[in-house]
Amino acid sequence: MGSEERVYGNFDFGLSAEQEERARRLHRDSIVIDLLFQGPCSPDVWTDELIAEIDALGSDNLYVVYGFLIDKAISGKYPQYKELMDASGVTAPATGCVLKNKETVLAGAHQAARALKAFPWMRRAYTAGDIRAAHAAGEQAIWGLSQTNLLAPGDLDLIEVAHDLGVLNTVDLAYNSMNHVGAGCTERYDPGLSHFGLQFVKRCNDVGVIVDTAHSGRQTTLDACSASRNPVIATHTSANAVFAHDRAKTDEELRAIADTGGVIGVYVVPFFMSSPDDPNPTIELFLDHVDYISDLVGWEHVAMGTDWPMPLPNHVMDAVFTGRLDEFGFRPEHGIDKITRTLEGFRDYRDLVNLTRGLVSRGYDDDQVRGIIGENFLRVFEAVNG
Repeated sequence: MGSEERVYGNFDFGLSAEQEERARRLHRDSIVIDLLFQGPCSPDVWTDELIAEIDALGSDNLYVVYGFLIDKAISGKYPQYKELMDASGVTAPATGCVLKNKETVLAGAHQAARALKAFPWMRRAYTAGDIRAAHAAGEQAIWGLSQTNLLAPGDLDLIEVAHDLGVLNTVDLAYNSMNHVGAGCTERYDPGLSHFGLQFVKRCNDVGVIVDTAHSGRQTTLDACSASRNPVIATHTSANAVFAHDRAKTDEELRAIADTGGVIGVYVVPFFMSSPDDPNPTIELFLDHVDYISDLVGWEHVAMGTDWPMPLPNHVMDAVFTGRLDEFGFRPEHGIDKITRTLEGFRDYRDLVNLTRGLVSRGYDDDQVRGIIGENFLRVFEAVNG
């Protein structure tokens, strides 16, 4: 599988021995929360036998293939899952549901319940205290991240149902395209939140669900920040001023999110952060966006939301996405020329420590590093969920 020959978490930042020890201690001892954790697996973990099994499925359905390794782990046939989770250093990975109808909510809840039953080292995070307790015990605490996929007016009660089931702690208002709530970031027009969208945000506030604007359009993001009584976040995005892209946030949006007390998670997705012509995009791009957002609104409002790499073999990724990006709301101008590309320094979740090491290399102090890699989001989680 190739991963045995690789060494992870060693991107050359030019750290001194003292800085190296400090960075690894911070990553080991701190609460680490990746706001869009796609791990702990990556293309590197797939053996020939596993590849043969997933190929035999003959499916290009994202939900089927995406759940392959977790299903193997739950059934006890992939013990490496726990080893990889620990190697990433993550404290609180996200699970969740598709907030579309009762069937999709129950499917997400069922998957989470199976994992919790199978993994004694995993607990559900209803409150910030649950995350802190998991960290103290050397365990992982799962929390619920969701997309609003065509939830219809009249179905607002599903927000509370999904929250009570533990699969909805944050919800992205729109995934790229238009829905009943508002507009996504790659939509042609963005009129902002609909009347239903305003009701949706209010219900999230009432129930204790964090409003996420990661894939939301400009005006929809600004409207959400104006309408919400609670902090608003963007789990995985970047700064448009550093690299212009529909998936990025303008300065106005970044300030609006920070003004609510929220946080902005920065991803490590190369085609949202650099030109397709860039021959060697590296993890330094992540740090450039962190620096910019920190300077603009304060490091207290910055987080990690990697969103990459997907936990699938490269040829499966190609089969699922190539030629079908329009189904996900992307167009040729979005520069997604090679879906399997990763930043040098982040090709596997065992590289998550590189983000912490990079922050040390950029001169962030211990409190700032702890904030960005977990505590900033934990503050928001506690404000909304207790």
